[in-house]
This record gives sequence, structure tokens and C-alpha cells, in this order.
Amino acid sequence: MAVSGCSQTGYYFQAASGQLSLLSKRTPVPKLLADPATPDELKQKLQKANQMRLFAIEALNLGDNPGFTSYADVGRDYVTWNVVAAPAYSLQPETWCFPIAGCVSYKGYFAKEDAEEFEKTLLAEGKDTLLYGVSAYSTLGWFADPLLNTFIHYSDNNLAALIFHEFAHQLLYVKDDSDFNEAFATAVEEILLERWLKQQGDAEAYAALLEQNARQNRVTELVLQYREKLRVAYAGENAVTEKPRLFKEMAEEYQALKSDGQGTRFYDWWFSRPLDNADLLTISTYHQLVPDFLRLFEQHDRDLTAFIAAMKSLEKKARDKRRQVLTESS
Repeated sequence: MAVSGCSQTGYYFQAASGQLSLLSKRTPVPKLLADPATPDELKQKLQKANQMRLFAIEALNLGDNPGFTSYADVGRDYVTWNVVAAPAYSLQPETWCFPIAGCVSYKGYFAKEDAEEFEKTLLAEGKDTLLYGVSAYSTLGWFADPLLNTFIHYSDNNLAALIFHEFAHQLLYVKDDSDFNEAFATAVEEILLERWLKQQGDAEAYAALLEQNARQNRVTELVLQYREKLRVAYAGENAVTEKPRLFKEMAEEYQALKSDGQGTRFYDWWFSRPLDNADLLTISTYHQLVPDFLRLFEQHDRDLTAFIAAMKSLEKKARDKRRQVLTESS
């Protein structure tokens, strides 16, 4: 086999062996709940997660779905590590293509050391990179994804959001369009989280969620504005000097927002690090199209079933046609 072929075979092997190792660690949730040795705190989280799971399955009409009916402790803080990359003066992400997932703008590894080695090869090519830990991922219904120790300790709101997000991926996944997939799942996550909190009758948590989302959206809008400024700068003659200037200016604007009480915990962490194009790609992938999805949800009179059906109708369309439908909602 050619060197590239051997490399790809090695990548598939680590992915398959990592997935099988994870599945081998699964224990059914009812068994853990009945076991006196299971810590009370874990039992409470498993019970809460099951309530969230049933809520999502009913809301999304997923039927007899086996997702999150088991629990696995993978013995580490993250289940996988993703690598994102872009050229030093471009916001066009590097993509990698796979038989089931199609082409995606990240490459995931079950061992951090493997991700670090891959990142080194990209850095040697002069790419901007980002390596980050992943708490959960969806196998798109091919396997019964378990609850994991990497996220079961999350706050109730964050745990619900994660479960809703991963179920949304099972509902709709378009090959070769990471931005569409992640933004759709994020939009569904927000819609279901609002409904979940209302069902729980937690008015205080719901009000806090709205306030948190407003701050998060404000900063995300700032980041996306600078993403556009950088895109324009990279097409010009002064990209080398404009890049550091614009990243610095963006960080300064965030500090001003934070001083005005508009910061968030996530963005405090995000801006505390040296930023590059790969960081901007992760924000745009998960958030840039979310307002368009939410506008379409409103245009469907907040009827989740009708909204999802409309989004599924876009699956077979070309990428530019999907974007046209989304942007026409604004």
C-alpha cells in the first residue's frame, strides 16, 4: 500500500478499536441504578439523564431509540480529541472524508497522543491548528451511544443540552456539510432546552438561560464579525500585518464587553488562549447558521415537527441551495 493508504488504514484502525473499546465498557443504566455499589451522586445523574432522554425521544419522534440507555467510564477526561486546521491566511477549513460521515472539518482520535502527532504534521505545513478534547459524539444511530463519565457530571442544563444535541444528529445528518449539521443540532438543542425547563417549571433557571444565551450570542456575533473582517483581509495585500492586528482588536473588544458584564465562562476561556484561524472555524461551524435555523423555526409557528420536516427536505439539495433556503429566512 502507498504511504498515504497505510496512514489512512491506521487511522481507521484506531477509530474502530476505540469505538469497540468504548462499547465494551457499557453497563445498562437500570443495572447501575439497582446496584448498591453505585454512588448516589451517579445514580441521581443517571436518573436525570434518563428523564432528559425520554423527553428528547418524544419531542423528536425518535421511537424506540436505544441511545443513552447505558453508561460507560472511559477512564479519562475526554472520550476523543479533535484536530481542526486551516491555512495561515485563509478561513477555508481543511477537510477529511470518510465512508459514513462524509467530509468533515475535523479529525478525531481516541488517544490524545495520536491527535498531537497529527497536529504536528499540520503545523509543519504552516497550518493554523486547534486540538481540543471532546466529551461526547454521536454515531448517528449506528450504535447505541452510552452516557459517559466525561459529561455525566455536567450541570443539569448542560447535560440536557448535550443529550438533545446528540439526538438531533441522529435525526438529521447531511454528508459533507459540517456547518449545517452542527448548527442544526445546536438550534434543536436550544429549542428543546427551553421546552425542557418550562416543563420542569423552573422559572428561575429558564430566565437565567435566556440571559446566558443573550450574552453568548452577543459575543458570538462579535467573533463572527471579526471572522468576516479577517476573510476580507486575507484577500488583500496586507494579510500578514492585518491578521495579528485584527485578532488583538477582537480580544480587546471582548474585554470591553466583559467589563460591561457581557462576558461568558466559555469565552473567558476561549480568549485566554492564543487564537488563530482554526479557533474561528469552530465558532462558525457550531454557531454561524443557528440564527437562520431559529428564524425558520419561528416561521413554522414554533411547530418542531414541521420545522424538522422542512430541514430534512434540504438533505438532498446542493450545499448552496441549502444555504439559500437558510439565508432567505432572514
